[in-house]
Amino acid sequence: MYELNDTIVAVSSPTSEQRVIVRLTGPDTFDVCGQIRKASFNSPFESLKVGQAPPYILPGSVVVDEGLEIDVRLYVFPAPHSYTGDDVAEIHTYTNCAVTEALISSLLKRGLRTAQPGEFTARAYLNGKLDLAQAEAVNEIIISSNAYQLAAAQKLLEGRLGETTAKLRHDIMDLLSLIEAGLDFGDEDIELIAPDAAIERLVAIRSRLELLLSGSINLESLIDLPAVGIAGAPNAGKSSLLNTLLGEERSIVSHRYKTTRDVLTGVCTLAHNRCVLFDCAGLLIRPEDVLDELAQQAAIEALRHSAVVIFCADASKTEWSEDAAIRKLIESKVLVPVATKSDLVRDGILKDRLSAMNQMFSIDFMPISARTGAGIERLRRTVDGKLTGIFNISRAGGVALTARHKQVVAEAIEHVGEAIDEFRSGNDEVAAMTLRAAYHAVSEIEQPGAVHIDEQILGQIFNRFCIGK
Repeated sequence: MYELNDTIVAVSSPTSEQRVIVRLTGPDTFDVCGQIRKASFNSPFESLKVGQAPPYILPGSVVVDEGLEIDVRLYVFPAPHSYTGDDVAEIHTYTNCAVTEALISSLLKRGLRTAQPGEFTARAYLNGKLDLAQAEAVNEIIISSNAYQLAAAQKLLEGRLGETTAKLRHDIMDLLSLIEAGLDFGDEDIELIAPDAAIERLVAIRSRLELLLSGSINLESLIDLPAVGIAGAPNAGKSSLLNTLLGEERSIVSHRYKTTRDVLTGVCTLAHNRCVLFDCAGLLIRPEDVLDELAQQAAIEALRHSAVVIFCADASKTEWSEDAAIRKLIESKVLVPVATKSDLVRDGILKDRLSAMNQMFSIDFMPISARTGAGIERLRRTVDGKLTGIFNISRAGGVALTARHKQVVAEAIEHVGEAIDEFRSGNDEVAAMTLRAAYHAVSEIEQPGAVHIDEQILGQIFNRFCIGK
């Protein structure tokens, strides 16, 4: 699938950036750079201090085409001290798309080949610079759209999954060797491990695999920032609360009825989490016109997809039957009820007012005031805690798993379970066979040297990358 004996090239910087990075790797990397660089490139390290670690940075210019030269900085990474494990060079310059295309065209004319998606990382994997799980982490980092996914991908890149599975592989192989050695000496009545002891160790291995699966950070669930919606009747103080939580005037605050018509959003940073906070049109039991109906549909749809909903009820009122009916329109697994405008209620009355609200709605309301800031920090901590609980971000020992990882771990759990059943039935040979299948399943996560990984699987993994990575 991937040819390691040729030299590839691609733009590795985002198209939106003014700084362009053209990356090369392969056996002809330095020769080709020498051909286009005006200064001599025969020995790029002559002017560098002995012992200096790569990259070696060489300022100068390169010839793009006849009559066209551009100033560049050439970053040189000799093998094996490079990302791919082969010679790598990066041409850094500030230019436009037309010149970049001309530079790539010039390099292709000199025998280079355009890199396939993910081919730079694929070479790093094939050259032993990264295991397969770490290679997948590179793509997760590239496509990360929020801090959660980036943190999870970084855990994967750090090799923590590899460390965990390496210990599991060692324990499975250690047990397997004892079982198979016992089978070899079956005629001589030599028992290297008793069945009960083997079952006990298998149960422990299965428990560790199940813990790995249940305690993992699911990368697929962290693609977007979680949404937190602010809901309630018109004039319940939603817009003021949005502005206070965001720290900016994102929503128009007015005493006029139905000021907010659209869904207004902003990114809210909490102590441990970030979320998309949004305010939408006040909910109505009976929309008055088509505009109200459309606004209500948009609000309910947005709230339905929210991780958390902050439900606002005006504490300065004395009757909340309409609010109670509106509450039933909100479908949310996590609801944070707040009694807004608590600053408008005297301290002696507020306690009784909250008690009446709690009895009316059968939920406990948190008194807050967007105007004075009372209760706002408590609300922020509450929402932060709810998000942490939903996404398991506080699980410090959590290992990031992709969908592929979860599948092979589940297969390993199934094989170990089969081995336990076979041991209990006295079928030691079948148990050894299923345990070997479990070893192969765990090995597929990050050590393909132990098993054969089909080229089609590798293609599926690396083709998700962008070109130049």
